[in-house]
Amino acid sequence: MSGFTFAGEHSTAFHVRLLKSPISILPGTRDKVLSLPGRHGALRMKPDLRERTLTMDCWLAATSMTELQARLTSVRAWITPLRGLQRLILDSIPDRFYLAAYAGGGIDAAIVARQGHFTLTFVCPDPFVYAVNPDVVTLSASPHTLSLRGNAPADPLLRLQGSSSGLAGQQISLAVGPQTIIYRGALTTGEWLEIDCAAKTVMRVSGTGRANVLPQLDKPTFPQLLPGGNVIAVSPIGGASWSALELQCRNRWL
Repeated sequence: MSGFTFAGEHSTAFHVRLLKSPISILPGTRDKVLSLPGRHGALRMKPDLRERTLTMDCWLAATSMTELQARLTSVRAWITPLRGLQRLILDSIPDRFYLAAYAGGGIDAAIVARQGHFTLTFVCPDPFVYAVNPDVVTLSASPHTLSLRGNAPADPLLRLQGSSSGLAGQQISLAVGPQTIIYRGALTTGEWLEIDCAAKTVMRVSGTGRANVLPQLDKPTFPQLLPGGNVIAVSPIGGASWSALELQCRNRWL
């Protein structure tokens, strides 16, 4: 029997063992299908992924009914959905985590020989599986080909150091594959231009100070890193310069 970690605590700390957990191959899809008069078949558009559901059969060990009830109390506090989304890591895949919360119609434990058997249903509104230790790459030369771990597109955090006056003619261009970010604002030595492609924010960071500079982009562009090779290129224009680009890859899988 194996176990799992939820909210930073391993199941063995609560005397819970994982008896069975189906392997989640893919989450479900939200299909978009149009039937057009006069056209054979249907027009099937690119689907969206639905939330992922994980169902796990568990065993709670105890030596008496009193001990069983005490341990069940601890389990309730551990997996309560009131804690919100938490990291869920299966022992069988220790380098990846789900963002999960308990959901369902309730949990009933079958008591057998003063031990408890019950089923946990976890729901992951974000259907992707993330790296426990995502790759962080720092570049000082351009162009660079980045090989992304994972089989799903990732929304990176891009942090650029450089210098630009923000005056007409000076700008910094950052290309991630076919998508290009053009920053026309000011940036001084020691500051970071921070582009969060998941949160869709652009910040100018100086020490603990953070300022929204999204309007300083030529257009709001938030590129994804694709599985396999990605060409990254930084191009300062009109006397601007750059010294370092940090990519927090946020590797993920289906």
